[in-house]
Amino acid sequence: MLLSIGRRKSAQDLVDMLLECHERIRTFSRMAEEVGRRPELPAAEVVEACARCERYFVEALPLHVADEEESIVPRLTGKRPEVDGALATMHRQHGEHEADIAALVAALRAVKASPEEAGLREQLRVVAERLSRAFEEHLAAEEQVLFPAIRAVLAPEVQAEIVAEQRARRER
Repeated sequence: MLLSIGRRKSAQDLVDMLLECHERIRTFSRMAEEVGRRPELPAAEVVEACARCERYFVEALPLHVADEEESIVPRLTGKRPEVDGALATMHRQHGEHEADIAALVAALRAVKASPEEAGLREQLRVVAERLSRAFEEHLAAEEQVLFPAIRAVLAPEVQAEIVAEQRARRER
């Protein structure tokens, strides 16, 4: 197996849940890079990894973005100037990531359909590496500014509301 996601940990609070989401973003980005970078991988493993990555970026990542945009932004806006700046940057970057995510999904689908095609694997590697760099900058900024602000300025009951909203999104 190219990459094992491992067992899910039990998140302790909202920030822990968000950090777990960030780790999954990093994991699936790295998996897509590895598929593109390693020509020796067996075709069946490539197809499986592409399917897992595609599912993540099509189904799960949009839920994380919705968690941030719909549940966190409204509750943190106006609390601190540095937080407002970070929220604006986060929102802008979400939009900027859309084209690369679409390109990544298209590359994953192409490689999944023709796993032995070296040119398609190279295209996947290029877009996955570009997106991984963008994600790392984005995630680090959230972890350094927004996550501490969540713990500092949002009451536990507000954080619990956000967790309930996250769970509801995933049950739809």
